[in-house]
Amino acid sequence: MADVDVLIAGAGPTGLTLAVCLERYGIRARVVDRLEGPSPLSRALAVQARTLEVFDDLGFAEAALARGMRVEGTNLVARNGRQAHLRLGGFAGLESHYPFILILPQDATEALLTEQLTARGGRVEWGVEVEGHKDAEGAVEVSLRHTDGRQETVRARWLVGCDGARSQVRKAAGIPFEGETYEDVCMLGDVRVNWSLKPGEIHLMPSRRGVMAAFPMPGGESRFRVVTIIPRDMAPPGEMPTPTLEQLQEVVSQLAPVPAQLSEPRWTSGYRLHRRGVSRYRQGRVLLAGDAAHIHSPAGGQGMNTGIQDAYNLAWKLAFVLQGRAAESLVDTYGAEREPVGRKLLEGTDRLFGFAAAKGPVARFARQYLVPLVAAPILSQAMLQRRLVRFVSQLYLHYLRSPLSTETVRGEDGPSAPIARGPAPGERVPELPIEGEGISRLHEALRGPSHVLLLFQGLDAPAPFEELLALARSLESTYAGWLRVFVVTPEPQKRGPGVLVDAQRQAHLRFGAGTPCAYLVRPDKYVGCRLRPVESSQLHDELRRRLTGATEAPAGTHESTPSRYPR
Repeated sequence: MADVDVLIAGAGPTGLTLAVCLERYGIRARVVDRLEGPSPLSRALAVQARTLEVFDDLGFAEAALARGMRVEGTNLVARNGRQAHLRLGGFAGLESHYPFILILPQDATEALLTEQLTARGGRVEWGVEVEGHKDAEGAVEVSLRHTDGRQETVRARWLVGCDGARSQVRKAAGIPFEGETYEDVCMLGDVRVNWSLKPGEIHLMPSRRGVMAAFPMPGGESRFRVVTIIPRDMAPPGEMPTPTLEQLQEVVSQLAPVPAQLSEPRWTSGYRLHRRGVSRYRQGRVLLAGDAAHIHSPAGGQGMNTGIQDAYNLAWKLAFVLQGRAAESLVDTYGAEREPVGRKLLEGTDRLFGFAAAKGPVARFARQYLVPLVAAPILSQAMLQRRLVRFVSQLYLHYLRSPLSTETVRGEDGPSAPIARGPAPGERVPELPIEGEGISRLHEALRGPSHVLLLFQGLDAPAPFEELLALARSLESTYAGWLRVFVVTPEPQKRGPGVLVDAQRQAHLRFGAGTPCAYLVRPDKYVGCRLRPVESSQLHDELRRRLTGATEAPAGTHESTPSRYPR
């Protein structure tokens, strides 16, 4: 018998998110961290749109917004002072309630997550380090060492390594952490900057020697996180000591396109940059998430956000397995879905870093002379802006090839093409206006740890509303506690519990619901399955497999994409 269901090593944003999400299923994880208390350092700053949607689901997005600083613009600033402006907010195509970057220091993010965990009855055990582990029958046996020297052995059904780039859990599991260390050095500081650049926006400054970026920080208009990526010969001598304010000032003076005077440092740091990742996220009953699975350059502000979403993906799957709702093979879909995301993240940030830190006369010439000439006209192109914003926001990451992404579509004479325009299985559900009891947008209807089934009445040949409503109530009763069902109707007069009114018809059009169809939304707000037409037997077959752990194959369905849900 195990002492604990889940032991989480690491109380950073990834481990805390996992613990909070598990608590929503009534699963008390044990969270340990080798540090003696929360780190006071700000470290990661950027909270992206997709992560804010996670915070919204967990119930503290507004608290995060109140403590953070909303940024909607980024400027590329060249030596001649010419600037190219990229607007982060205002893109209707983002289909998010949070089309911006929130500057929120990592210590504040961790504090918010800790508050959520404490409110649910959980806690972090500080000063407890995972020294090693070994397989045990139906569990993993973990060796813990407390700061007072006490040794402890714990049997856990699952061990999750959220313990950072030097993960002891990963090392003990024997999972390779492959990649490379860049020659260049990163020096940064949280400082007050006196200069002519606009406050409240992000500034990127490529130069002949390297690149500099400045991120606005809460606490006053002139406070910035200054980040420099420089050749090793520009860094202070020795094994990357923490730079003094004077040393950071010297580097900034060489890189900044305008005069910049630094003062009032709260934190400075210097380190080498790495690009490393694992090829598998699971070894037996050991799982990896966050920096333990992937580290990269700070380009794009993706690291912390990716770790949080690792945890968001993993939590509901672990919960289903622990509560007997799914076979253990469901956990394998975590790695199947997140490993490609981590790999693409490394590739994307590597390309951005490659431009910023490339060596040689051609690269230096490009940064110093070509960027000022071409940046403004190129970045002004709407298509490129959309691509950059889509990458940074993380709203368009998908699991299209996941075994959990299925579709059942049937025409009058048999199988037909997939539903046009609608979000495909494995894609994130877009945010759209919708009306319901206490609901004004779609993601409010999706809040919570359960699956959500959306039954669209249709526009061209609508299904009888009362029949759909009766079906919705029947399904909710059958799968009580694991499924919520909404009838989505374009008829404004149809209101009440379990009804979402699509008065503007935006949701029907966006979901390709010309005729009645159904979308099953996973707890992490990705489409798991879509079906057309809406038939009770097909819905029950799909829901039995996903929500009860039933192994029988669905009967009487015609699938355009075979169901591959692990059984």
